[in-house]
Amino acid sequence: MKQSPPAIAALALALSACNQPAPAPAPSEAAQAPAATAEPSPAETTPPTSTPSPDELSAPALVPEAEKGETGARNVLLEWARAIERRDFARADAQWGAGASAAKSAKQFADYKTITVGVGDGDVEGAAGSLYYEVPLTLTGARKDGASFERHGTIVVRRVNDVDGATPAQLRWHIQSVTFEP
Repeated sequence: MKQSPPAIAALALALSACNQPAPAPAPSEAAQAPAATAEPSPAETTPPTSTPSPDELSAPALVPEAEKGETGARNVLLEWARAIERRDFARADAQWGAGASAAKSAKQFADYKTITVGVGDGDVEGAAGSLYYEVPLTLTGARKDGASFERHGTIVVRRVNDVDGATPAQLRWHIQSVTFEP
């Protein structure tokens, strides 16, 4: 196929432009464009140098309506699970109602070297002026003697419905019971 002279000239012009540097931006464009850096800033590449504090691992505060529902119940369970895994028994026991003690939990989990807590899903149900959230629970890990373990059970959290005369402690979600299969 024979090319016409204008087509050959256009092709030659296009090919010659391939080896040319890009034109410099106009002064107004350069002023608006952010300067590119060859290296990322230290904040982008520096890994955390410390373990997050227990407060940083806690569930975020909820608005009052969310705190009353399943999200509030779930936060109590997750807070308890994280605390057990970290062996922070005082924080774990703070998720219980009255009468819990860190010494009791420390004794209950004393034989375990590592603990991982799995908390399943559930539904909020109401009965006798209270709300309950019951979910399956799995503990896995290693005993201090090196043997692995797996325990299954159920955990129940509860709060009193919004009734006149209920105390703040009764109105907050708290663990009512943890039971394990034999």
